[in-house]
Order: sequence, then C-alpha cells, then structure tokens
Amino acid sequence: MSERRAGAGLATRLVAVALIVAGCGWNGMYNARHADRDGARSLLAGDDSAAARSFALASAAAETLLARTPRDRWTPEALALAGRGLAFTGDCGHALSRLDVARTKARERETRESASLAAGWCLVRGARYSEALAVLEPLQSSRDRNVATLATRWTAQALLAQGNAAGAARVLARTDPGAAEWTLARDAFERGAIARAETLLAARVAAHDLRPELIVLLRDLWLHGDTAVAWRVGAAAASSRGQAELRAAVRVTLAELLLQSGRDADARKMLAPVPRLSADTALVARARDAMLGVALRDASTLDEIARDARGESGARGRVASSVLLARMLASRDTATGAGRFLAGEVLRDSIGASRAARTLFTMLPVGSPLAAKGWLAAARLAGDSSARYVEVARSRWPDSPYLRALDGRAGGDTLAIAADTLLRKAWDEAIVVYRDSLEARRAASVPPAAPRP
Repeated sequence: MSERRAGAGLATRLVAVALIVAGCGWNGMYNARHADRDGARSLLAGDDSAAARSFALASAAAETLLARTPRDRWTPEALALAGRGLAFTGDCGHALSRLDVARTKARERETRESASLAAGWCLVRGARYSEALAVLEPLQSSRDRNVATLATRWTAQALLAQGNAAGAARVLARTDPGAAEWTLARDAFERGAIARAETLLAARVAAHDLRPELIVLLRDLWLHGDTAVAWRVGAAAASSRGQAELRAAVRVTLAELLLQSGRDADARKMLAPVPRLSADTALVARARDAMLGVALRDASTLDEIARDARGESGARGRVASSVLLARMLASRDTATGAGRFLAGEVLRDSIGASRAARTLFTMLPVGSPLAAKGWLAAARLAGDSSARYVEVARSRWPDSPYLRALDGRAGGDTLAIAADTLLRKAWDEAIVVYRDSLEARRAASVPPAAPRP
C-alpha cells in the first residue's frame, strides 16, 4: 500500500513539474511572438530603431526558451523567432544558421515564411543579391500581407543593387504604383540624375502622395548641393493636399535647412503654419524652436535674447537650451571674462546670433588675457568692419599671442596656454550648473501622478 502511495505521489509531482515547464515554455513563446509582431509592425512603418528594440526582446525570449527546452514542439518556431531577432538587429552571421534550421524543420507555412523573409533580408544586407531574390520572390505572393509587402520591398532593393531599376519598379508597381516612382527617384538621385529625380518627385507631389522618404531625400538633395531642386520640390509638397503631418514635417525640414543658409524670411514663412497642421508635439516643438532661432538672430545683446526667449512659452528645444547655457556662462563670469567669451561662442555657433556674440566678445576686461582673442573673434563676425576690430586689438594688445598666431608667428606662449586653461575651467564649472538646471526644468515639466482612488 505504501509503495503504491509513494508511486502515486511521484507521478503527481512529475505531472506538476511537466505542467510548470509547459507553462514556462508557453509564456516564453507568447513573449517572443508578441515582441516579434511589434517588430514587424515597426519594420512596415519604416521605424528601424523601434523594430530593432522589439526584435531584440523577441530574440532574447526565444533563446531562453531554446536553452530551457531544446527539444520541444515549439523548437522550430523558437528558432525562427530567435533568427529573426538576430537578423533584424544586425547579427546576420548568427541569424542565418538559426533560420536555415527553422525553414527545414517547421511544418507550419507561417513559420517557414517568416524565417525565409528574415533570411532574404540578411542575404540582401550581405550583398548576396541573386540568392536573396531566389528566397524573396516567392514570398511576394504570400497570403500574409505583411510578409508579401516586406518581400516586395526587399526584392526591389536587391534589384536596384544589381542596377535593375526598371525591374524594381515593376515589382513595386504590382502592389503600390506610387512606391515604384519613389524608389526610382531615390535611385536617380544616387546615380546623379537629379533632373530625373526631380521629375519623379514632382509627379508624386502632384498626386498628393507624400511619404516619409521625401524628408530624407530633401535633406540629401540639399546637402549634395542641389538646393534649388530641394526647395522647388519641398515648397510644392508643403503647399500640396498631401497628408497634413507630412506637409508639416516637410516645412520644418526645409526651414531648418533654410536657416543654415541664412534665408530667415523663407524659413519663417515655412514654419508659420506648422502648429495648425501637426498634432505631433515633438515636430511642433522643433518648429517653435526654429522660430525662436529666427527671432534671436538680429538681437544685439544677451539680455535682449534672454528676454525674447522668456517670452516664448513653448520654447523647450535646442535654441532655448543654448540661450540658457549662454546665460549661465555669462552670469558666472569672472574678472577674466572667460564666461562672457564662452557665452559669445554659444550664441555664435548654436543660435547664429552674430550681433549679440560680437557684443560679448568686445566686452571682455581690458586686462584679460582673453581680450585680444575676443576682438579677433568679433572681427570674424564684423563683415566689412573686420579690419577695424583687428586694428583695435593690435593697438591695445600688441604682444598678444593670438595676434602673433594671426600673423603666422605662433609659438608655445604661456599666456595663450593660461588663457585656454581659463576657458576650460569656466566651461567645466558652468556646464555642471547648466545640467542641473535642465534636470530641474524637466522635473518641473512632468505632470504629477494622479492620486490613487
């Protein structure tokens, strides 16, 4: 009797252990599937960074499951999920071995297709285009719309890499005629056929078909030196009847590029409608930050800049932060003028407020080792009057090491070394206070948690 009871007790414990293991396996598989689906959605939306985060979670959950139960009914799917996670986070070297086994062992069509899709992506990344096409082309007819969409994209990418732009366009046109022209426009730009790229982009804008890749293309065209093309395409897109959020993004992108070129009036016109077009708080904040930058460029003093910045209640971006840093530096100034000099550099380099920067550069104490350096910095901002600023420096500080450097007679002068040390010390001290102030502002901007009922 006792032996039967002992046997029954052991059997019960074994069943309990089996149930626990099965439960752990199911939880691991659930987590991996959920993260993988999130990653796939991000891939389709073009958000590669979000996709990588989700796929990293999927891979970790699947690898844990494989380590705990290496021979299980979920093993083929776990191998596919682990391989996809590795592939879409950039580790194709390890991904392909997992994916190949999953493609061989999986019975379910969905698992085989998801593994094949990731393998095709890795082959494209590895410039193995013929192999990639052999894997991806059959997936374009998948019953899973997401698989078919991504397979089509990457098939077109492989064809483009082989120089077959017409083939890529035909592939894309099967499901999305507009995507073909967007792809051909990118290809034309990369081949230097700028007129062809502009024609294709103008056609998409005229069809009110704005897509996120337009933002990237506008920047690339501008930085490549094709600013007139970028301006024409961007201005047409901004005033089109395309999606409002994308029109707002185009306006902000163009305005930022215009500001870098000193075209403040055009930038201001671009930015004005953004708050009405967009519900994206980050984009609206960028627009307001850029508008603040435009408003501050012609200010003549740091006090004027600080007053105007305080009047912009929505200013929380790069420009507002630069104003805060300049104020910190100037307020902690010493008899050497190091803080004022550094504040002038911030206004000049981060905001483009040349007049206010020039004022600070010429306000350094006469006895400061930085005084001549300040007047020479002001000279570079003075346009036609630059020679006069240099002459002031020569008349007041004829032995300055900075003037000797200007004349090509630079040497290891201890005064210059001491002056640069003053600047580093002033910067290090101010930056600590600045960071603390930013943290305090962030904390104050976070709404208090709702009280628990």
